Amino acid sequence: MSGNDCPVCDGGFDSAGAVRDHAWEAHGVCHYCGDRVDGDEKAALYRHWLVAHPDDLSRRDRSQAENEVDSITFGDRLSNGGVGAAVRGLPRRAFLVGGGVLAIGGVAAGGVALRNALGGTEEIQTEEAGPVGTAPIPVSPGEYDYAVMGSADAAATVTYFGSWKCPACAQFDEGFFPTLVSDYVAPGDLRIEFRHIATFDGEPFLGPDAPNAGHAGLAVWNTDPGAYWRFHEVVFRNQPPEAKRWATPRKLEAFAEAAGVSDPGAVRTAVENDEYADELQATDRRATQVGVSGTPTLRIGNSLVSPSNQQQTRNRIEDAISNA
Repeated sequence: MSGNDCPVCDGGFDSAGAVRDHAWEAHGVCHYCGDRVDGDEKAALYRHWLVAHPDDLSRRDRSQAENEVDSITFGDRLSNGGVGAAVRGLPRRAFLVGGGVLAIGGVAAGGVALRNALGGTEEIQTEEAGPVGTAPIPVSPGEYDYAVMGSADAAATVTYFGSWKCPACAQFDEGFFPTLVSDYVAPGDLRIEFRHIATFDGEPFLGPDAPNAGHAGLAVWNTDPGAYWRFHEVVFRNQPPEAKRWATPRKLEAFAEAAGVSDPGAVRTAVENDEYADELQATDRRATQVGVSGTPTLRIGNSLVSPSNQQQTRNRIEDAISNA
């Protein structure tokens, strides 16, 4: 069988494009491997390509697949082809989360599976606020363009580059982050700024709805800063599945209401009007400038660290505080 033969009927074709179209339209299979693809829509085939054949795709097929498929979950790639396939198969717009999820390995994958199982319900879990939800903020929050916790007089500042849609960020926010807040922010030694990466090199990061989440977070910070960190906590506790386009004006307004934000409608308005486009673009540029290559990433002084390495994170924070 030549490279342009159908893997099912052995029919010969003049080009790879012709055998690709024939295999799908006549047999419902992938021309790369001959496997049947579940689903009638061609997006199912593109999804299969990105999951099962990240190293085999022609330039044309990769471009077509990445343009048509909005988000392929890390968990799908991990279960189908292991860590290598998971990372190699990431589309450009999903590049950052690969590093972040890979850094915490199977823990993140398990978290995504659990969240997928719960993601179908509209119920928003509002357990008692933890260290993040009750974190102190500066006396004059209006002096800060982005959400900040801690005292204005803190010895050191950490910038947390993350994404509301990143499952690894949810793992961090539910795990190690509250410990950092209790140990360093609450005593007044550390200030933490959160920067949501809505785009990377101008492309939406983790789906076309990612900028919506960024507008929502900044709307809360600018209208009711005292409720911001509770909103932050509620969103990450209830983060829907990575591949779902969940960051809609209605859903984000519901999160704000659940978090006790004084004017949830301001969130919807900000999302619908792209109110904080300049701030989100500035974060994209800043992340690129300082070399961010994964989420979550903490910038401590002039160094970047993944919080998956907890001891290194503590060491860098304590050095920054002691050297201030």
